[in-house]
Amino acid sequence: MQLFEKNSSFDVAHGIRPSALVSVSLTGWLVAITCIAFMALTGCTHKKEDAVSAAKKDTSVRRTDQFQAAATNQKKAVVVGGKVIVMLDLQSNERSRITLSGSPALIDVTNCADGSFVALDFYRKVWVSDSNAANWKSQDISGDWRPLALTCDSQNRIWVAGSFSTIASSADHGASWKTTDFKEDAMFNTVQFVDDTHGFITGEFGAVYVTADAGLTWRAENKIPGDFYPYAALFVSPSDGYVSGLTGAMLTTKNAGKTWEKLESPSALPQFGLAKQGGNVYSVGMNGSFLKLENQTWQPIKHSAGDAPFLRAVLPLGADRLLIAGASGTLRIVQLAGSDKKTGNK
Repeated sequence: MQLFEKNSSFDVAHGIRPSALVSVSLTGWLVAITCIAFMALTGCTHKKEDAVSAAKKDTSVRRTDQFQAAATNQKKAVVVGGKVIVMLDLQSNERSRITLSGSPALIDVTNCADGSFVALDFYRKVWVSDSNAANWKSQDISGDWRPLALTCDSQNRIWVAGSFSTIASSADHGASWKTTDFKEDAMFNTVQFVDDTHGFITGEFGAVYVTADAGLTWRAENKIPGDFYPYAALFVSPSDGYVSGLTGAMLTTKNAGKTWEKLESPSALPQFGLAKQGGNVYSVGMNGSFLKLENQTWQPIKHSAGDAPFLRAVLPLGADRLLIAGASGTLRIVQLAGSDKKTGNK
């Protein structure tokens, strides 16, 4: 049973990006969604807006901000949620804020090889900026489907994945799109390229698709067992990857998604973001949880944002720093030291 009806206008007031939603399976099993009680993505009613949005600048992060994703080009870090974009200058540590006009719902962001940034709007748009992340222009995504995740490959092509097992790519910063429908009644909610040629898509009912030719063709891999619904996926090489799902389930693959192995976790809290920093993998999720993978077991890390209702984004900022962001205006830079016993904010 599909979650989105075509031509629907889905309300994103649940406070987490739509890729964290789950559907009712054909067997009638109802999977509960854990974060729907946390209201607050601003601009919940969709309105048509101009292609170029006027921007209002501010320097503060607000308690009403519900951050969904983050990206960096090593000079700037960009954090998005709702209609809000927060930029951090990684040299000066200065922070600035842009509030887009109209009613966008920004649910993901990525950076491209040329240093530019692209943010994904749930209402079938991408917002594109240069490497300074100061001026943002929106472009419509063609088709009758809901975008849920995006990435940018080494050729600066934008890739968007979403409902109805659909992916779309643009080689001209969103001006035109090439769309592929895999003819499955499933949502794709992660997409990633790990090098010039290898990419991965994961989605509802354990769907895994792999490309080895830079997206020219995609091959359906064995499904992740148990109708797995991935909240987040992270592939660190053409063979090795991780996915997180319901009730804190965390799996890993060593053969490009052909088989999966369960990882031990100390809690049943869903994890919404995954990142690799140095030789370690980290995750963030419900109730401000922040975990590090050690010897195939996820271990909790204490940090100052532990009271956040949820964390959505975890972003490497160098050899010893991670940016984490999520609900209630949570945006922190965590300083990693040794075994992660010492953390701090900036």
